[in-house]
Amino acid sequence: MNIILEKSAHESVVCVVDGDPAVRDSLQYLINSNGHAAKAFATRAAFLRMLDEAHGLPRCVICEAQLPDGSGVELFSEIRERGLQLPFALMISRRSLIAARRASRIGIEYVWPKPLVDRAPLLAFLDG
Repeated sequence: MNIILEKSAHESVVCVVDGDPAVRDSLQYLINSNGHAAKAFATRAAFLRMLDEAHGLPRCVICEAQLPDGSGVELFSEIRERGLQLPFALMISRRSLIAARRASRIGIEYVWPKPLVDRAPLLAFLDG
């Protein structure tokens, strides 16, 4: 079942989910400076609460693999269980090949190493 919500300002917002405030701030700045609106969340629960309360969907989600209250893979699965097809990018530590394989198996198409040194994949994701 795919959920269709009315169009709103949320549809142009890029959501960043990361437990590290410095990473959230950096990504939000980078996204904003490239002409996109960004909203950041520290936890999986905070992002899901926004989805429950919003009158529209965000444009896409950029998420850390390890969150204070779960994982980015779990968040992706919860989004899909709700019938939502949001573009989703997962940031993983360079040493986390297991997380990269698991992400690929469940359908996460965008997996980036953290720290994000090359901005080209992020910019392509935002403009795609």
